[in-house]
Amino acid sequence: MMKKLLTAGLLGSTLLASAAMAQTAPAQPSASAPAGVNFITRLEAGQMLASKIMDEDVVGADNKDIGDVEDLVLDRSGKVVAVVIEVDKGLGDRTVALPLSAIQMNGPDAATTGSVQGSGKSTTRSSDDMRIVVTMPVDQLKSAPEFDDDND
Repeated sequence: MMKKLLTAGLLGSTLLASAAMAQTAPAQPSASAPAGVNFITRLEAGQMLASKIMDEDVVGADNKDIGDVEDLVLDRSGKVVAVVIEVDKGLGDRTVALPLSAIQMNGPDAATTGSVQGSGKSTTRSSDDMRIVVTMPVDQLKSAPEFDDDND
């Protein structure tokens, strides 16, 4: 749980860093805040919480279910460098870490209403759902090496 909370905090400021963001004036520190500290009080355009993508469905370009978001890989500066996906049985039943360049994320404003097709299941998506699409060919995903989170 602590890992998810830490991930959520870090993702909000790093995952969509390359996306165009609305220009806003920085928040003014409150009278009780230490000097030089600007607390975030709300999400700005282009920001989101990691908790919103954890366990979300991941689909291929053909809208077929690939798996679920299991975790995020961060570098020492807190930048998200990969999304860890638990791949479904039909594609190898393992965990892989995909670089951000291999996925496309669309927030609630960009999501489309439709259905996701999986192995024997069809899930209707609303316009409020996060849409995570793997942009690499499924054959490459099938041959991707398994992710090992053991640092030994």
